[in-house]
Amino acid sequence: MIRERSKPAYLTVYLAMTLGVLVTLCLAMIEGIRLNTMQMELTCIADACTDNVMAEYHRELFNRYNLVALDSSYGSKTVGRTNLEGRLAWYLDKNLDFGREKLPIAIRSSCKDLLGMRLNGVTITDFSLLTDWNGAVFRKQAVEAIKDDYGVVALQETFNWLKTVEDYQLDVRDVEAEKQAVDAKIASYQGRELEETKKTLNFENPTIRIENAKKTGILWLVLGDRPLSGKAMDFSDLAYQRAREKRTNHGTIVLPEQNVLQKRGEALLFDEYLLSYFGNYLEPKENCVLDYEVEYVLAGNNHDGANLRSVLNRLLALREAANATYLFSDKTKCDEVEAVALALSALIGEPELKDLFKTAILLGWAYVESVYDLKVLMRKGKVPLMKDAGSWHYGFSGILEGTWDAMIGAGEQKGLSYQDYLRILLSLANETDVNGRVMNLVEGNLRLTPGNKNFRLDACYVRIATSISVGSGYGYQLEIREDKHY
Repeated sequence: MIRERSKPAYLTVYLAMTLGVLVTLCLAMIEGIRLNTMQMELTCIADACTDNVMAEYHRELFNRYNLVALDSSYGSKTVGRTNLEGRLAWYLDKNLDFGREKLPIAIRSSCKDLLGMRLNGVTITDFSLLTDWNGAVFRKQAVEAIKDDYGVVALQETFNWLKTVEDYQLDVRDVEAEKQAVDAKIASYQGRELEETKKTLNFENPTIRIENAKKTGILWLVLGDRPLSGKAMDFSDLAYQRAREKRTNHGTIVLPEQNVLQKRGEALLFDEYLLSYFGNYLEPKENCVLDYEVEYVLAGNNHDGANLRSVLNRLLALREAANATYLFSDKTKCDEVEAVALALSALIGEPELKDLFKTAILLGWAYVESVYDLKVLMRKGKVPLMKDAGSWHYGFSGILEGTWDAMIGAGEQKGLSYQDYLRILLSLANETDVNGRVMNLVEGNLRLTPGNKNFRLDACYVRIATSISVGSGYGYQLEIREDKHY
C-alpha cells in the first residue's frame, strides 16, 4: 500500500501579526459599540423615566387650579426628594432590566445581557418648589396658566385705572381723617363766648346725622339684613403660616431677574388668575374653606364676615377720595354748600365757622355718595372711578337731614364693577401677603378633597435636576444628568 505523504502546515509571521491586529480591532470595536450602546440606552431610559415621574403631577391641583406640579408626598404624610428619588429609581430599575425578570427561568438563563447595566444610585441635585421665594414660583405658574387668555390690550384698561388712582392719589388720601380733623376744629368752638353778645356758643355739627349713621357699621349700611357667610378657616398649619414660622421646605434653584415692566405685567396677570379661579362675595365657588376668597386674599382674616367688612371699608375709602376730589372741583355744588354754611354760621353768630362747615358738609356728602356707590356695586352694578355731574347720584337736598338712607336707586351699568374694584385693590396689595394667602386657599381647599388630607404646596415640585449613576458588569461606570420642568 502506498501512503500519501502529508503536507507540512505553516503560518507566516505576517499573517499572525495581521490576525492579531484584526482580533484586537474587532474586540475594540465590540467594546466601543457596547459603551456607545450603553450611553445611548441610558440617555433614552433616563429621559423616559424622568418623564414618567413628571407625568405623575397632582391631578386635583391641575383640574381645579390649572397648576402643574409633582406632589412628592404621593398622598402620604412624608414629603421630600427622597420619595422622588425612590420613585425614579424604581422606574430605572424596571427599564434597565429590560423585563428579563418576567421571562421564564429557562429562557432567562439562555439570554445573554450584552450590556449588564445596573443602577448605582439616583440623586436629585437641584429642585424648585411651588412655595419658593415667598411664593414667586407659585405666582409664575399661575401666570403661565392664565396668560394665554389675557393679552396686553386686555390689561391696558387696568393700567389706566391704576394711573388714575395714582394721579389723584386715591390710594393714599384719607378723607375720613380729614373729616375727623375738621369736626374736631368745629367742636373746639363749642362753649366759646362771643365778644359782641357775650353769649356762649352751643350748636350742633351740621353733619351729625351722617356721623351717627357711620356707627351702624359698613356691613349694615351697604348690605342691610342680607345674609352673610359664616365660614371660618384655621390657617395655623397652612403654607403662609408655616413659611412665617420657617417650617416649609425650600428649593435650590434661583429665579431669573425681571425688569419693572415684566413685574407689572405679571402682577396684573396674577390678579386675573385670582379673579378667575377664586370666589368673591358676588361669585362664590363651591367646596371651599371660605366663600369670600378674594376678600380673604386682600384682608387676611380667618372669617368671611371680617374679610368682607375690611374690603368694603377699603372700597369706601377709595370712593370717598374720588368723590371728594370731584365735589371740591365742582363750582356749582361748592357754591350751594357755601351758601348753606354761610347761613348756618350767621345763625350761630360765628362767621369763622363758615369754611369749616363748608368743608365738613362736602366731606360728609362725599361719604353719603360713597355708601350709595358700594350699594350699587354689591348689587352687581357699576360705578365710574371718577364721577362727573352726569354720574353723580345724590343732590344736596336731604343729605344733612339723614333721609339719604332710603334713597337707593337701581344699579348703574356704566363704569367699574365690583370685580374691577377688586382688581385695583389687588394691584395695591402687598405681593408677599397676596402670594401667601392664595397658597393658603389652595392648600385648604385641596385638603377638603378625597385623598389630600395632608396636601402641602411645599411638597410640590415644578422642576428637578437629577444625577443618575449606572454600573455595568463589563466594568463601565456611567453618569447622566437630567433637568426637567413643567
